[in-house]
Amino acid sequence: MKKIYSIIFILLTIFTIFLFYKTSEANKNFDSESFIKTSNDYSYNINRDKYGVPHITGIKDKDAAFGFGFAQTEDDYENIEFVIKMARGELSDFNVSPDSLISLFNLISGSGDIMENISAIDGVELDFLIKFLNTEDTALKLKKTVDPKILMYLKGYADGINYWAALNSNKIDKSLFPVTEDDLLTGMIFRMPLFYGLDYHIDQLVKLMSDENEQLVLHNELSNNKLVAAIKSHFKPSGSNAFAISKKRSADNDTMLVINSHQPLTGPVAWYEAHIKSEEGLNIMGGTFPGSPFIHVGFNEYLGWGATVNQPDLADIYELTINPENENQYLLDGEWKNLKVVKQEFKVKIFGPFNITYPLDMYFSDHGPVMKDGQKAYALRYVGMNDANQASAWLKMNKATNFNEWQDSLKMQQIASLNLVYADKEDNIFFVHNMKSPVRDFNYDWKSILPGDKSNLIWNEFYPYEEIPKILNPDSGYIYSTNQSPFFVTDLNDNLKEENFPVTMGFQSRITNRAHRAYELLDVDKKISWKNLDRYKHDNKFSYNSRQYKFLQKIFSYNFIEDRLIAAQKFLKNWNLGTDNENMHAAFGVCIVAPEWLAEIKKESQPDPIKIFKDCVDEFEKNFNKLDVKWSEISFLERGKRMLPVQGGPDVLRAIYSPRSEDGILKAVAGDGLYIYVNWDNLGQQSSTSVHQFGASTSVKESPHYDDQMELFVNEKLKETFFN
Repeated sequence: MKKIYSIIFILLTIFTIFLFYKTSEANKNFDSESFIKTSNDYSYNINRDKYGVPHITGIKDKDAAFGFGFAQTEDDYENIEFVIKMARGELSDFNVSPDSLISLFNLISGSGDIMENISAIDGVELDFLIKFLNTEDTALKLKKTVDPKILMYLKGYADGINYWAALNSNKIDKSLFPVTEDDLLTGMIFRMPLFYGLDYHIDQLVKLMSDENEQLVLHNELSNNKLVAAIKSHFKPSGSNAFAISKKRSADNDTMLVINSHQPLTGPVAWYEAHIKSEEGLNIMGGTFPGSPFIHVGFNEYLGWGATVNQPDLADIYELTINPENENQYLLDGEWKNLKVVKQEFKVKIFGPFNITYPLDMYFSDHGPVMKDGQKAYALRYVGMNDANQASAWLKMNKATNFNEWQDSLKMQQIASLNLVYADKEDNIFFVHNMKSPVRDFNYDWKSILPGDKSNLIWNEFYPYEEIPKILNPDSGYIYSTNQSPFFVTDLNDNLKEENFPVTMGFQSRITNRAHRAYELLDVDKKISWKNLDRYKHDNKFSYNSRQYKFLQKIFSYNFIEDRLIAAQKFLKNWNLGTDNENMHAAFGVCIVAPEWLAEIKKESQPDPIKIFKDCVDEFEKNFNKLDVKWSEISFLERGKRMLPVQGGPDVLRAIYSPRSEDGILKAVAGDGLYIYVNWDNLGQQSSTSVHQFGASTSVKESPHYDDQMELFVNEKLKETFFN
């Protein structure tokens, strides 16, 4: 066997030598001098405040974009590289082990099951998904529909990335450059559907294709774990909050906005704070993601908005009938139609500058991308699959100076989903359950698998923006959004009624603990002060009306026999449902409610509360030899070598999400990150504060701004934004 491995290794080494010339030629594309000269085409300035946050100014929008691209890459090259490679489907990184060598040899020779072979390659999951959706080709084909000024803006941002790379050529992967506007368009098209839950439909597709009696279209390791797990690992947000208060509800006659979106604390969708300004009307500050040229939650002089994830039904799966005499044809309206075959190429990195590309056919029907294995085939249709104009919508939103202009960006229907909570200096507050909802036939159950042989089920029209749920200036004077149903966002008398909207829009019905707490806190406070709103935003309790408390009640009513379980039950009953630092019951309580929350967001069945309770008793006896462990002794925010206690927990308004660990110590990975307060007083004067969970320097450990906001964050204090 060792001899066989040696022969394979020699053959592969010879093969990679043949590829060296091609790889070297690719690296020649990186012309540092050219990129440095390009910087002369832009007029920009980057000033950093005392916390290292970049404030970028430019004469034109494209100049500001250039400075923004440079500044963000300076702070976070690691994740910029990730998102660009993701957009190109080039994340695969081969682990050279004997088994991996065999898989690679099989790919080259066409032997064995393709998906079984690529399951041995790290990073292939997102490469497979972007190729399966054909996102890159879609972006290139639709690029001509994008306003040339927008493309200039995107090019400016890309050139800023390239300029930083030219000045730091010893720190980069040269094969990545130059970054172009095409990479940015592709990345935007790919990422948006992942926010409204496309991974759930991908998971459904994989399960439909899996059959113990047949060859799998995807190897089990890839389909049941790696593909969907990779999406969730990199892109799945855990929740978000946003609050808007009008003058009529304010103690000080202020209009108040709290922007508090929850994301992973690190990685390609972790928040980055910036301020971008031009002489063409751009003056926006807030949060964005690595490789994104726009502010996604933030404010300008006139207005601001926060965003929370929503998950309406924006995708469908169709079962195709395959021609028994030609497996590349499917039945549609009584006729056999050819599947479109797209020959995709996967580039697999071996080591150093060496890589191998191998082909893989992907299939498409009139419905959309198709997973196929012989006579079994399912097609996916999803909102956003042909939307290449997100950039225009985001820039329009960033430059809006009043409510009507801001709404115009949404009327484009290029931002497929997201709840948005808005406030402005004119004292407008607004909630919209933003969604590009397909017009569907009422005679079918769109929650089920649909027949793929009827063209009338292939939707192409969408409800206009005017017909989706929205509330402007409710009598209550307050609005909150916490990933809940769009019909529970303010005072009960002001809420919309679900029966007034088409059932095929597929609204989510979940009510989060955060929604219960927001309502309980805001509704009773008839004159809300900034001090109280800050307290509500940092509230760390579970509601007695929440799913989590109902889960606990099943434990409270159970008749245990063992003395230790009876004592633990009594201890749990004494929990006040808080997760503050001094709380002695929170550690044990969160151990029990966290699995319930996790199952709910994964759309899984509720776990057995009694089993969870017993497991937590065992865990605490093993790790601590007691149940009464102070919350500050197990809940931490970690950055490098620093670990600071942090209040909050899963699905509380002070949202802190931490995976379980062997030793019972919890380290936050998602939840509260960058959050921003914006206020307009009675004279229309604006003030703003913010805080980031770590600091402005996302991945430069040597920077003083790598962790200089941690103490502010854990102490629930905010800093000046220096917007003015």
